[in-house]
Amino acid sequence: MAGIEDCPLGDDLIERIFSFLPTKDVVKTCVLSKRWRPYWKTVPNLRFSVSSYRDDPSGDRVQFVDRALARYKLKKVQTFHLVLRSEFSDHPKIDSWLQFAVNHQVEELLLDLKIEFDKILNQSVPWEGHIFSPWFYDCSSLTRLSLRGGCFSLSYCESVSWSSLKSLSIKRVSDEVLRKILLGSPVLEYLTLEGPSGLKEIRSGSLRELVIDASSTSSPMHISTPQLLSLCVRLNYFDEIIRIVEAPSLLEAELDFNGPTESDFCLLKEMLCQLQNFT
Repeated sequence: MAGIEDCPLGDDLIERIFSFLPTKDVVKTCVLSKRWRPYWKTVPNLRFSVSSYRDDPSGDRVQFVDRALARYKLKKVQTFHLVLRSEFSDHPKIDSWLQFAVNHQVEELLLDLKIEFDKILNQSVPWEGHIFSPWFYDCSSLTRLSLRGGCFSLSYCESVSWSSLKSLSIKRVSDEVLRKILLGSPVLEYLTLEGPSGLKEIRSGSLRELVIDASSTSSPMHISTPQLLSLCVRLNYFDEIIRIVEAPSLLEAELDFNGPTESDFCLLKEMLCQLQNFT
């Protein structure tokens, strides 16, 4: 019976398999074979999950991330995925971990920051205490960015330069910050907005797919997206909240409103009659 050392799988296939695993599992698996031991240092996808102090009082998971990044050998990271649970609305290591990803020309960055448990809401919730540093807004290698938690500071976010970004999913972003993001992301094609705050306008010449998911919004949103092919909107009510100013290429629209009134239907019909291509 062949042992681990006699595994017939080629190096490329092994590295491919490792790229789908959490980094901690990759390190554990590499211990099984002398041949595999250096692989974890060159896996292009890094995935970390850091628990709250309550679940990890010794800080072993934080120390693991620090050691793994210090020993990493590749100059470029394809995917950097960080899930962080904390009792507090910030963590002292986030900046250093994110800067590692940016310095290693990360292509896909997925950041999920949550308070471990909110006693009032009786559930885990995204936290917004961490303010992203200025260098975060200047990353030309990014092609995909997903942010749940954290805060865009207008004082730091003077401009955005995400010249390669094609897909963005973001929670709770203001109108002014989104405007800067769209201006600084000239090839952005896919945009998902969760719980947008006071958005007045979504204007982009490159967007092809737009998803707006919010329980409510305080002001009408004007959508001007000449290349948009697909639109999905989820709101509690319509009430002229969405106003499509320009979307001549739109092919499909999914509009989900919780309990629309008769006036909502009339407004929807009037708006959709202006669009000739949608289904």
